[in-house]
Amino acid sequence: MAIVCADAVEWPRITDVTSGFVYCRLHGSQELYASGYDPVALEQWTEWVLPWARGGQPSEDAILKPAGGNKKSRDVFVYFDNDAKVRAPVDAQELIKRVSTERKVRVSADRTNRQHQFGPYRTVAG
Repeated sequence: MAIVCADAVEWPRITDVTSGFVYCRLHGSQELYASGYDPVALEQWTEWVLPWARGGQPSEDAILKPAGGNKKSRDVFVYFDNDAKVRAPVDAQELIKRVSTERKVRVSADRTNRQHQFGPYRTVAG
């Protein structure tokens, strides 16, 4: 079972890997459901998504309990649910651009039209 890595100012962010995939919901970097992600915040997410996709974990500072030596690639699902689709599509496209510039990660986008979400964005190492 995967822990949901939720990004919201008032919630704790848990980045531990607990399954064969990672599931993230980005609800706003400064205000719940009402703020976008600036370049610094998107770079931080890029630094987490890439190791996850390659079978690793982000920096030891960002996790509660290290998972050990699992190095299998995994899917990473990132949903931008940060502002009723005004800023979310732009933020999602920017994260896709940052992640897909890495040679060994490819990104596919499923732009499912669900209320308040833009995604999922799946990164696959390989």
